Amino acid sequence: MAIGRIQPRTGLLKTDHQALGATPGPGTQGFSEAVGEVARGLSLAVGALLASVPGPCRTSAELAATWGIDVNLAWKLLKIAGTAPGTDALSALRRVPGRGAVRIVLRAADRLGVDAGVMAQAQEAFEAYARLMEQHAGTRSALDSLLMHAGAGTPGGDLAARRSAFRANAATVGVQAEVQVTCYLFWPEQTKEGEGTSAAGVLRGFGGFSRLRGDVAWIIGRGRRSDMQGQSYGQPTPVPIDPDTAEQFGGVPLVRALTAGELPKVSRSHLPDGTAIDRLLSGPVGRGSALTFFMAETIRPGLADRNDPDNQVLRLAASAHTPSEMLVMDVLFHRALPPMGKMLGGLASELGGVSVAFTPDAQRVMLHGAGPLEEHGMGVQTLHIQGLPRYPQLLGELCARLGVRAEDFAAYRLKVAYPPIPCALLLERTMNPG
Repeated sequence: MAIGRIQPRTGLLKTDHQALGATPGPGTQGFSEAVGEVARGLSLAVGALLASVPGPCRTSAELAATWGIDVNLAWKLLKIAGTAPGTDALSALRRVPGRGAVRIVLRAADRLGVDAGVMAQAQEAFEAYARLMEQHAGTRSALDSLLMHAGAGTPGGDLAARRSAFRANAATVGVQAEVQVTCYLFWPEQTKEGEGTSAAGVLRGFGGFSRLRGDVAWIIGRGRRSDMQGQSYGQPTPVPIDPDTAEQFGGVPLVRALTAGELPKVSRSHLPDGTAIDRLLSGPVGRGSALTFFMAETIRPGLADRNDPDNQVLRLAASAHTPSEMLVMDVLFHRALPPMGKMLGGLASELGGVSVAFTPDAQRVMLHGAGPLEEHGMGVQTLHIQGLPRYPQLLGELCARLGVRAEDFAAYRLKVAYPPIPCALLLERTMNPG
């Protein structure tokens, strides 16, 4: 059974939840071995080069003064030699100077009387780096990308590339947002017959949404409720939390009390398969006309029967198709729900039009960039978001509308800066703790 909206989607399905951990694919091992060998060779050779010259060389400023070279070039040499704080062998390869700078270093070494054998070792190490680039990448920028994804540095080391992509995508499509938010809430309920069941609330919205083109009509929500076979499940459609406002706006589940300023102009249409398409209509451009708005709905039942053998894992996704500076997914579980198992989070690509919530594990393309799963304890007080100062208060107001107390929920968060659209944050949790 899969329950949810395409943006966002809620899924309940059978899966190997360990697949959220990124694993090296075939063909990466040869590159990893080659880059490790080059990194070790460069570190040893540059270290020997620097050790051959007497004088203070502990900092880039000292090394620059002793060698008579640029301070930035000196910093790169210290990184390669592994003597700079926080040095990582693979990430240091991304600091290798260009051919012209290497010639400057070798001329300085010759001027300072460095042994010819030590200089030859350094020259060969730099040439090995050049061969690595030619064989495996072709260009410096392509090699930097390979190094980043081979483990050079920490997850999120591609932040500069994702920031550039955000700017380019925003300029191309004509919209951007400071933050996109999806929040899921799950709490227990009882049927009229007194049987235990559950409900889910889904809050989604944007902070600082602005148009760069006045003629853009942008999709802000798309989806239908179905099981994993694509068949209708449970309620035909989620129920708006603010039904009066939703009726005024053609079914789009805007919440007036959770929206700053005027409500945006929107429309809803349906595809033949029942998929609802919510659009933000064209309007004024620029930051002065930026919008902050939220939509919220309830889904019943919220969770599958914990004894259902075909639905032993809860999968939640927050899809991003809008250029945003930050994508945030919060998940709140009520303390009175039956015990559930461990959680795993990750970031996956949705290129090719595939919704990752319904994609087999082996076919998902996992991405770098998502931060670790954050545990925020009970309540919503610490769920702050830059650019949305009232967000914790909004969650409290949402809980009050749902008839539950915010302090009774355990809160978890996944986030990624400058999400590489289209993508989705994923959170999976086993239905049974065993």
